[in-house]
Amino acid sequence: MVTAFNRAAFTAASHRLISLLLIALSLSGCSVMSKLDALTADSSLKVDSATIDTADKLAVSPNKEGDSEVAVTTDLIDTIEEEPPTRPFSEQTLYNLLIAELATHEQNFPLAIEKYLIEAQSTLDSGLASHATRLSLYGRDIKAALSSAQLWLQIEPDSEKAAAIYADLLTQSGEALHALDVLESQYIYDRIPNYGLLSQTTLAAGDRQLIALINRLAPLVEQYTDHTELIFTYALLLQQNEQHNEALATLDTVKDLQANPSQAALLRAQLLENLYDAKIAAKSLSKAIKKQPDERALRLYRAKLLTRFDLQGAEKAFAYLLEDAPDDINLLFSHAVVAHENKHYETARRGFEKLISHNQRVTVSHYYLGQIAEQQGESNKAIARYRQVKAGKYFMPATQHLINLQAAQDQLLEARRYLASLRIAIPLQAPNFWALEAALLKSNGYIEEARELLDLAIERFPEQLLLRLERALMSEQFNDFATAESDLRFILSRDPDNITALNALGYSLSNRVGRYEEALAFVEKAFALRPDDPAIIDSLGWAQYRLGQFETATYHLEIAFEQFPDDEVAAHLIEVYWVSGEKSKARSLIKQFKKQLDDTPKVDEAINRLSIPW
Repeated sequence: MVTAFNRAAFTAASHRLISLLLIALSLSGCSVMSKLDALTADSSLKVDSATIDTADKLAVSPNKEGDSEVAVTTDLIDTIEEEPPTRPFSEQTLYNLLIAELATHEQNFPLAIEKYLIEAQSTLDSGLASHATRLSLYGRDIKAALSSAQLWLQIEPDSEKAAAIYADLLTQSGEALHALDVLESQYIYDRIPNYGLLSQTTLAAGDRQLIALINRLAPLVEQYTDHTELIFTYALLLQQNEQHNEALATLDTVKDLQANPSQAALLRAQLLENLYDAKIAAKSLSKAIKKQPDERALRLYRAKLLTRFDLQGAEKAFAYLLEDAPDDINLLFSHAVVAHENKHYETARRGFEKLISHNQRVTVSHYYLGQIAEQQGESNKAIARYRQVKAGKYFMPATQHLINLQAAQDQLLEARRYLASLRIAIPLQAPNFWALEAALLKSNGYIEEARELLDLAIERFPEQLLLRLERALMSEQFNDFATAESDLRFILSRDPDNITALNALGYSLSNRVGRYEEALAFVEKAFALRPDDPAIIDSLGWAQYRLGQFETATYHLEIAFEQFPDDEVAAHLIEVYWVSGEKSKARSLIKQFKKQLDDTPKVDEAINRLSIPW
């Protein structure tokens, strides 16, 4: 009986100890349960838009919100109630729970989650399972959350909360079809599933699981014509699968959009942008804003769309949004960038200086302030700003502007010294600074010195492809094709898909040494890698012309000229017209082109060489 007495005493003492510990933790405010309300990542059905994050990409499409790791719907988490044990716990269970709560108190979530999950599995207690789920979510342990939520649902299959959270976690883990199975099980209990959870799936367009999910939802959409959330989710998934027409048609069938009018307006605008263009999408949003003037998400998306075709309108739209949020960093940056594009330099300057005062986006703001000063002829101010641009995306462009400004002020030597100091200060970037110095010398008429500098740099950095590319292009100007070909082939031996090298070598082979078939092979590969580049299309047409393929040469050169009507492309097209017998077209193009430009050395050379009377 001693053993029995001791066990009972231990059990009673453990209960008291846990109770006292929980009370102490609660009073001290240290219990993790007091913090679980911080899980506010609402991943229920929504379409939203993010603000502009970069200067070079102002138009960003809206996307769904949610934490990438664990973003279970807030409403679901907040309604998880701590349930009392369904049976007395053993000594070992009490011991593990004590360890778990102490671990929680010490913020040792992995240990706490492990102990709670072990005991939930051992006791099959729904209260412990729900607590393990809640703690796993707080600790961002998606694997444990899945296990505990699955166990909770197995123990308590009629629990709406368990089903919703488990389905949510499955969706975020890429198991959307399994999540749909869980949701559909709710019909057994006469409940309408929360299909909106499925909209969180990140499956790529064309993914078999996404297609299967859409196919399984299709008959449900036809069956439950009044289920707005189901139909809206179906439209979102169609959009995700790039079935934009079908998604728009589905959205039009929703009878009651009042439940989520802003989300519907955003989705419609995004679909219209994908199907048509930014103007039509923005027009749709303008109509929606008249009905919902206080919906900032609509105004923000419209502002981004306007950056694609109406910068003046975009500036006004961002300014309007700033009135209610004057310190919003993303809005400040977007407004300043657009104002700069509109040449409203004073407005842009104020915005960038405010960002610097908030210690936000400091480097890019200094870069733009340097641009503004340079465009207003304040070279010294521009140089000072460019010097404050730190390492990152804007550092090299700022350095290039800085040295060019110094050279323009007859400070070429100072510019070269500055680049030399950067080579010492940032040795990993030394090859880039050598290339900048060579380009600086070349642009200021010191071509021989530039070439000698590249020779020296390549001796020190023989594997640096940028330096070899610069020397190859410069060697072309000296008619040193041997060096150019050697450098270009070296580049391709290290980087076979280097488009610039492929195009340069192909063009040189056809234009310099008459190795036309070899040239065509290089240019065709460049064209396959970048079919929309007019320079490559021009090289392709020129190589085809050299091989006597007049029809395809004409086709490609016409495309190149339409996209990039410069002197060299015009000369190529004129020559192909003339040689292939399209003499009237050649004369017409000459007249048209020479009306547009006074200086046409390439076209003039073709006219004289071919003796074209025009």
